[in-house]
Parts: sequence; structure tokens; C-alpha cells
Amino acid sequence: MHRRVAQTVAAVLPQRASQRPWDPDSEPEPATNAAYADLGFPSMSSPSIIASPSPQEDNDQTDDDVEWELQNNGLYIGSYSRILLLNSFVPIFAIVVFTVLALLPDLAWPIVDSSSSYPSSFPFPLPEILISTSFFSLAHLLRVPLFSLASLLLSPEHACLASTFIHVLITNGLRLAALAILQVRHTMDYPIPTCQDPAFRTVWWLSLNFAEVLAAIVQGYEQLALYRDVMVPEGRESEFLERLKSGSLDEPEPTLENPYSPQQEHETFEDELEGGETRSVESRIDRGLEKLLVIKMRDELEDVYGVPVINIPVFVSCLQRFNSIFLSIGLTLLLSAAYLRSPLSLPLSDVSDQLSSLPVTDQLKSFLHSHMQSYDSSHIPFIITTPLVLLLHASLAALHTPTLLPRVGVHTAAYVGVLVGIMTFFAGLAVWGALS
Repeated sequence: MHRRVAQTVAAVLPQRASQRPWDPDSEPEPATNAAYADLGFPSMSSPSIIASPSPQEDNDQTDDDVEWELQNNGLYIGSYSRILLLNSFVPIFAIVVFTVLALLPDLAWPIVDSSSSYPSSFPFPLPEILISTSFFSLAHLLRVPLFSLASLLLSPEHACLASTFIHVLITNGLRLAALAILQVRHTMDYPIPTCQDPAFRTVWWLSLNFAEVLAAIVQGYEQLALYRDVMVPEGRESEFLERLKSGSLDEPEPTLENPYSPQQEHETFEDELEGGETRSVESRIDRGLEKLLVIKMRDELEDVYGVPVINIPVFVSCLQRFNSIFLSIGLTLLLSAAYLRSPLSLPLSDVSDQLSSLPVTDQLKSFLHSHMQSYDSSHIPFIITTPLVLLLHASLAALHTPTLLPRVGVHTAAYVGVLVGIMTFFAGLAVWGALS
């Protein structure tokens, strides 16, 4: 019977039966490990089962720490020449957009017979380009005086918003003044604004403000130049970090052995005069002041944008130029259409003289007479459009002030500008009948 029980146990547990006999002096082997080993898994005590961070994650974390520490010391990783090369897409993009928009009126809304009232020595569109450039320069130069004047009465944040709104008023007022200077209403062939009128091309070229985009591009390169001396080449981050910690990144300033001894200071100064070292000391002082001035300007820019300028993507810079071009065209078309429909642009008596000189039929005379009766009371489009244009323009301008831009973000402001610019562009085409 005992033999039968032994055979049964050996059949049920063949592996246990084949193991060595238990030794009381030996250390017990955990059953769990043997069970996992039987199933083909590694032992629980195996180091391969313990999770450990990958080398790639460690490298990324180290790179982020190095970059963060360099930025805290005013240094940035990257190549300055590469940044300049990437930002060259901004002027190229602006030139392409200007070329397309300059050819668009003749391609989309051609005019069979268009005679220019300008002399041959000063042909179209030179007057429009010069006037728009002059008025933009005037408005641009008034930015700083307006802010200084508002700062005398208000806090810096409120002064920034108030000067921005006043600047918007002046900018749009100069747009209307350009229409009056060029006598656009007096040279119109149609009684109401239409894309078939030569006045549409005059307004179109007035809105293509080349000077604004050119000034923005030049300003962008000047801002990038502030980071020329603080760029760390890729792969040398640790080297610059060690030099920062050791204090050998900058040139050591000359120090005296006993700075509290006036006699020694006087003798050292005389020695420098005799040895011709005064110029070198002055040059070091000048370089130090220039560095401090550049650091201050960089800090002010980063306070305005909320991020370093070199970290703004080129795509966002192209969007900003796109916004300024399309917003200028849209706002100018909206304002001009409302102004040219208003009696403010031309008295009713001049309209009657223009219509009486045209060869018209009796049916057309009755239509023009009814239109003239309603023309005298057509201030409503101008009264409605002008506040809306001012509100829209002021809202976008306030979005780019140091008060709101760091909170909103450069990317968000650019995307909002794209939506508003396209909306105003097509709205301006619609009021001139260019979409029908």
C-alpha cells in the first residue's frame, strides 16, 4: 500500500519527485521564484524586472536642465546665422504677397477704359505710394510722444492702452485725409463706390502700405541683433556652463590691491596714463555699458512678447506680416466706401453738376434724381462704419500692447489677427461690389 501511494505521488508531481532531497542545513528556495521559473518568466529578484529610466529620457532631462540654466544666465542655444537665414523667409513672403495683391485688381476686376488724371511725369501709382508712406511715417513717429504724454496723466498700463487708442484714431484719420488730398470723390466715374471705378484702384494702392511692412521687417532684424553675442553653439553647452560657474566667460575687470587706498589709486592712475592704458580702460567701460544697454533692451522685449524674440517661430512672423497687409487693405476699403458715399466727400451741388454734364436718357435722369435725393441723407453708412472700424482696429492694437500680449501669447495674437484680417478684407471687397 505504501508503495502504491509513492507511485501515485510520483505520477502527479514528477518534477517534485525528481528534485533533490530536502536538506535542513540548506537555505529554503522561495516557491514563487520556482513557479515563475517554471512558466518561463525571470525570477522576481532578477534586475531585469525592475523598471529603470531609459538613457534617452535621462539625456533629454539633462539637456532641458542645461538649457534652462543657460537661459537664466542670459544665454541661448542655437546658431545666430541660422536664425537670420530662417528669418529671411519673412521679407520673401511679404514680397510675394505684395506682388499678388498688386496684380489682383487688373486680373480680377479689369477696366476697359481707364484714364489717369495724373501727369505723365508723376504717373499712377506713385502718388498713392508716397502719400501712404508719408502718413505712416508721421503716425509711427507719434507713438513715443503719445505714450509720454499719456504717462503724465495715467499709470503705465492705462497710458499704453490710451496712447494706442489715440494712435488708432490718428491712423484712420490720416487714411481719410489721403482720400481728400487725392480728390478721389471728384474723379469718380460712378456715383457710388464700385470696383469698376478707377477710384477703386486708387484706394487699393493707398491701402498697400509698403512702409509699414518694411519698418516691421527692419525692426525684426534689429531685435534679432540683440541676441548676437549670447548664442551658444550646439554641442558646447556644457563648456559654456562650466565657464559660467568658474566666472571666466567675461573678461575680468582690473582690480586694485587695496581699493580703499586713495594714494595707491592715484599712483595706479598715473601709471596707466604713462603706459597708455587709459584708452583700454575707457574701451572696457564703454563695452560694459553697451552690454548693459543690450541686456536692458532684451529684457524689455521679452516683457513685451512674453518670450525671447529668437524663440518666436518664423511662421508666426510671416503671419504677422500677412495680418498687417490684409488688415490695412480691409480697413481702408471699408472706410473709403463709407466716406465716398457720404456728402462729406463731395457736396450735393458738385454731384448735380457732374450728372448734368453726362449724356443720359429721361429714364436714367429720373433714376439719378431719386438717387440724388437720397444722397444728401446718406451719412448713415459713414456713421455706422467708422466706429466699428475704430473699435476693431483698437481691439487688435490693444492685443499687441505690453499689457495684454504676454498674457495672450504671440501665437494667439497672430491667429486672431489672421481671422480678423481676412474678415475685414472680404468685407471691404463686398462694400465695393467686388464679390458680386
